Amino acid sequence: MFIKINRAVFEKKNDLVIGVVTAEGLNNSVDNKKITDFFIDVVTKQKETLKGQTAKNVYDFGQYHAAMRSFGINPSKHQISVEALLNRVSKGGCLASISPVVDLANAVSLKYLVPLGVHDIDSLVDDLEIRFSNSGDLFEDSEDRPSNEGEELVYASGNTIRTRKWIWRQMPVGKISEKTTNVVFPVDGFCTNLEALFEARDFLASGLKAYFGCKTRVGVIYKGSPIFKISNLSEEDMKAEEISLATIREKAAFETAGNSNEGFNSSDKKESVIEEPSVFVYYQSDTETPGMVFISSMERNSLVKTKSEARRLIQQGAVKINGKQITDINTITPLSDGDMVQIGKRHILKAKKG
Repeated sequence: MFIKINRAVFEKKNDLVIGVVTAEGLNNSVDNKKITDFFIDVVTKQKETLKGQTAKNVYDFGQYHAAMRSFGINPSKHQISVEALLNRVSKGGCLASISPVVDLANAVSLKYLVPLGVHDIDSLVDDLEIRFSNSGDLFEDSEDRPSNEGEELVYASGNTIRTRKWIWRQMPVGKISEKTTNVVFPVDGFCTNLEALFEARDFLASGLKAYFGCKTRVGVIYKGSPIFKISNLSEEDMKAEEISLATIREKAAFETAGNSNEGFNSSDKKESVIEEPSVFVYYQSDTETPGMVFISSMERNSLVKTKSEARRLIQQGAVKINGKQITDINTITPLSDGDMVQIGKRHILKAKKG
């Protein structure tokens, strides 16, 4: 069984990336206090951050909204899954617990602000595929099914639709239950938010191991490698996978230079990595607080696309100054020449006043 992206999808969105986590042999029938505590903590923090506002007024989901429009989906009518979760938290102040594995997935989605699906592998009738709908597809909510073949982007297994409108809503078919033991989690993103996507993927895999003691694997599918095996691996498959993952890590073969139309180029043999500045230029200001100056400097150094993304990284604890984790912009003091700035795992820079 595989998870894969149909080639036709890349004609609409060339830089689509799906992080993949698989879990085998988990027990979803027993309540887990650590998952419950983590779930409540993430929901509470998001409630405090949102302060009753809609998600779009606090977080920047522009790249997801633009992608949905390119697929012919109205993002206002069909909110991406993580945005819908955030709005439920903001409106109601809480989020219903469903089951340990779903709660963990929802908490990771809220923590890293990425759409994250949960599919029972054993209920799949065929490969799990991201593709455009066909005339023979089975939609459980048949009253709202697309009128034309190829009109809607979906997650499907065989001719059964698993998720409508790309990352809008999963269908009841394949619903996770207390009997579920094998699960695949797709994490949807783009070349432009790989760091959040991979951090969410790897954090989820670590949580599944820690909380369920189950076997996990991680992968990624994109234009250059649009398929990943999710079950029934042979020894040859596992060896090939180890080699493939090692090659991906070594080459960092992602085209992330900011042009979303370029996507990935698997034929490029040279390393393709983000051009990182060796220096973090700190732009001083007499009118802005040090925290806002720092956020502006992150944007002007091309370390983030928007100030909203910079704020999100800080709130998630992904930023360190001189080795100290920063989670509140109000605690940031003016930087001096030589101060060390770390953003995520890859960006370690030396400050220089601009």
